[in-house]
Amino acid sequence: MLDNAYSEFNVLQEKMKKLESQVSSSKMINLEFEDIREENYKIVRDLAEQKQKLQAAIAENQQLQATLDESEEKLREANFQRQQLQKRVAYLEELNEDMKAVADANKKLEGQIRRIGELESKLNMVAEERDELARKQINTPGT
Repeated sequence: MLDNAYSEFNVLQEKMKKLESQVSSSKMINLEFEDIREENYKIVRDLAEQKQKLQAAIAENQQLQATLDESEEKLREANFQRQQLQKRVAYLEELNEDMKAVADANKKLEGQIRRIGELESKLNMVAEERDELARKQINTPGT
């Protein structure tokens, strides 16, 4: 009976060792589970932070894109206005050249008109002299 009790005691000790081993193993698994849970929490928190950073970057990118689009539109408008001004400048330069040509032609015409006036004056003087000679000839008939 004592042998039987020892044998049962040994069996129970073995079972207790197994149970202790299982408890120890269970505690290790629980510790690993807690570590994994904590790591998972950190990863989820990091993921949330990364999502916030991504959203902020997307918002900033959209704002920068809108600013870029606005700047490009202003650049197109400025280029259009510059082209219009260049056309106006070219037109005014042509107009200025035409005005210079007209001014040169006016100077030539003034010179010609002056010359015509001088010639008319000389013709009038010659006509007066002729008329005076003709009167003298009429007044002195037989001389």
